[in-house]
Amino acid sequence: MEEFIVSPDKNTLFVMGAGASKDDGIAVQNEILDKIVSGKFSFPPEKDDSVTFKEYGRISSNINELVRAVFAKDARKNLSLESLFNILETALDKRENIGCLELKKLRLYYTDLIKGIMYATRIDSNLEDHKVKNFLDGKKQPKSPYAEMGVKLYKEYKYDKINFSFVNFNYDICMDRVLLSMHEKKENESFDLDYGIELGNYNLERGRKLWFGKPRSRKMYLLRPHGSVNWLFCRSCGNVFSKLTRQNKVADIIQSTKCYNCGLSNLEPYIIYPSYNRIYENKHLVQIWLRMEKFLMEADKWCFIGYSLPDADRYFTYILTRTYNYRKSMGKDTEVSVVNINKNPARDVFAKFGTYFNNVIKYECSFKEFTGKYFKCNCISGG
Repeated sequence: MEEFIVSPDKNTLFVMGAGASKDDGIAVQNEILDKIVSGKFSFPPEKDDSVTFKEYGRISSNINELVRAVFAKDARKNLSLESLFNILETALDKRENIGCLELKKLRLYYTDLIKGIMYATRIDSNLEDHKVKNFLDGKKQPKSPYAEMGVKLYKEYKYDKINFSFVNFNYDICMDRVLLSMHEKKENESFDLDYGIELGNYNLERGRKLWFGKPRSRKMYLLRPHGSVNWLFCRSCGNVFSKLTRQNKVADIIQSTKCYNCGLSNLEPYIIYPSYNRIYENKHLVQIWLRMEKFLMEADKWCFIGYSLPDADRYFTYILTRTYNYRKSMGKDTEVSVVNINKNPARDVFAKFGTYFNNVIKYECSFKEFTGKYFKCNCISGG
């Protein structure tokens, strides 16, 4: 397999799927439902944490109850999150019961399934595992491939124009932690993180310091079209808040928190769950998707890591197809690379990408192997 080189003369867009976080211990899409029904969520509760213990048990019990009531006895073997959400969403949309399960009960299952996804995709690892500056002297090697990628980008692009961006379809915050750790006080040396939306954090003050200041001119974009486990949304003022490197605790989600801005509504988790009927109507999501399309138009290189073009992402597949063919019509080549972490021959990810794109560059390896062996940065001006 050839080297994947990031250089200042070519614009690069990385698209991360669930497989990118597998080396960090995060469940991939087809494992999330298993974790929910088995009650094996991330962050096992401590002995004195009765709130989390009870909530984990309640969620797991309710989703098992739903599966047993609606599906065949052996359905669990082939049941996907998308299928489960599709059944629930359709019933709620049509305001119909499913057998003896009344609408009120279905709404509860629906909410619990979303909570279960958040509990199943939180990070067990320590914050220090994702701090780029812990690994710059070479004495310690990062365990996380996100951190390894961050170290190489930080070293090589310290004084160069930033021409790489990220799209992350995952809910976890491994990448957020890495990119946020690349911040510096000096603007001309910093890598400021921009989520592509106006966060409510920008106007909040804790004492004399901003809770999270606006990104300055030298910034990297991390677009999250499906939200994050550390984002919260207010239905009254419409603000989205990021808890940065902190994740929403179970107690936060159960007990809720009043909006930091208006105080009128309880803040809610902000994730777009896996469904065949995904709708991106919220103003923040619309902004993210428009910016993502712009980045795809401008990027010379698309690199998909742990992403398999799932059927539920049909809108994204449409945008990719439309953008790729537009660039081709304008005489612009698009280099498409795919890091396929799933070596299951029954799921030929390369063949799927080959349906849409010519000359796909293939990396059949883990994200960790990709960042260690094949990922390189070619800085032109240097320090």
